[in-house]
Amino acid sequence: MSTVGAAIGALGLVGALAGPAAAAEPRDNCAVNLDTGAFTCAATEQQALRAVGAQADLVIARTYDGADYTGTVLAWTQARACTPAYDAEWQWADLRSTAAGNLNNKISSVRTYNQCDVRLFDGLNFTGAASTWIDASANLAAIGDGWSNRASSIKFS
Repeated sequence: MSTVGAAIGALGLVGALAGPAAAAEPRDNCAVNLDTGAFTCAATEQQALRAVGAQADLVIARTYDGADYTGTVLAWTQARACTPAYDAEWQWADLRSTAAGNLNNKISSVRTYNQCDVRLFDGLNFTGAASTWIDASANLAAIGDGWSNRASSIKFS
C-alpha cells in the first residue's frame, strides 16, 4: 500500500480545505488521486484527471451515484496497476469527503480497471460489514446483502 496514499485516504480531509470555491465546481465528472489525496470535479473527466495530476490510463475504478453506471462519476486514480492479490493497496476512509461531495451511502454502481477490485464497508474507517471484492457491478443492490447506497468507506486492491 502506498504510505502517502494510505495516510491521506485515512484522513479523508484533503480537498475539504479547498473551501467554497470547490463547491461551485460541477459535480458530474470528478477524480481522486489516491497517491496524493488531491481531488476535484470539472466539466469533463479528462479535465478532472489533469487537475489531480493523473492520466486516464491510471484510473483504477469509477464509482457512480446511479445504477447502470449513471449519475455523478468519481474516477479513482493511482500511479500503477493493482496487484492480483486482495491486499488493500489503496483506501478512502470517509466517503463523506470526496471530490464529488458526500458520497456516504450514495454509491450505486462501480467499474474497476488495471487489475483492481473494490471492497466496500458500511462504516467509516473500514468498520462494520464489508462486501466481497467487486470487479464491476451495474447494480450494487445485487451484491451480497445489497450494497447500493450503503458504503461509507472503500478499499482498492
